[in-house]
Amino acid sequence: MMKNVYILFSILILAGCNSSVRPGDSTLNEEVPFKEARNYFVKNNIDAALDSPKFENQQEFKKVFGMATTMGENGKPTPIDFSKEFVVAQIEDPSTQAIELKPVSIRKNSNILEIKYRKVVGENRSYTSQTSMVLIIDKKYDSEDINIEEIL
Repeated sequence: MMKNVYILFSILILAGCNSSVRPGDSTLNEEVPFKEARNYFVKNNIDAALDSPKFENQQEFKKVFGMATTMGENGKPTPIDFSKEFVVAQIEDPSTQAIELKPVSIRKNSNILEIKYRKVVGENRSYTSQTSMVLIIDKKYDSEDINIEEIL
């Protein structure tokens, strides 16, 4: 009798350990590495409302962004290899305030790429600019659905 209780107890414990993660499904809340692109600017003919925040090729990217090369060691725009990488961008409305967008995290949950960022608003300036956050991500983390969320 006691042996049957142990067997039943063991079966219940094993059944309770069953996970909803399927073999081969490693994209549940997976942290995604990224690079932040530097020395690009939003072209004057672009407003903040984009059809999609994702850019999969150089032609799409060049319609929205230009290169802002400056002098010095870090003056060249960050290279993007669209054969291996894609870009996700958050573009703010034009503003006279100094605005900085800081990426906090990128995670992949099933087929949704979840991007969280923090917005830092600075002082007023005498000119208008359009701030953007340009993130370069490896294509192995590609996803159809992208959710970009500002955290406070």
